[in-house]
Amino acid sequence: MNKRDVALGLLAGLGGAGLLGLAGSQAAASEEDARAAISAWLDALQSGEPAKVEAVLAPEFQILRSDGSGHDKASYLTDLPKQTSKPEVSEIAFGENEGVIVARYILSVEQTINNKPVQAKAPRLSVFRKGSAGWLIVAHANFAHIG
Repeated sequence: MNKRDVALGLLAGLGGAGLLGLAGSQAAASEEDARAAISAWLDALQSGEPAKVEAVLAPEFQILRSDGSGHDKASYLTDLPKQTSKPEVSEIAFGENEGVIVARYILSVEQTINNKPVQAKAPRLSVFRKGSAGWLIVAHANFAHIG
């Protein structure tokens, strides 16, 4: 078992827990919704502004990076990646249930984390839930090699 397996298991569990906690009838999310959720997240990160990133993070947000480091919402806002190119998303696959989207995709972006270069093209896994003001990111796994 490696860090990637642990990350996938963690995100699957978080996504499942989120699905169990939701009630009510909401319309099924479409690929357009999945793309909108991913775009909101990436646009906020691209800004580099903690306030814009905070606006798309759910209170329970967690991130796990390929090097095993992780953050909750508060600590992530003090350790944002620095992006120097426009993100490009490809190969989106998603599942949804009652206002929760679990999306896997390939992200191509030039960035650094803690002043270390990050692999430019790598898979990501994100969990989003519908909030009153739009899609919020609940959990994210970044599989790009750091350093």
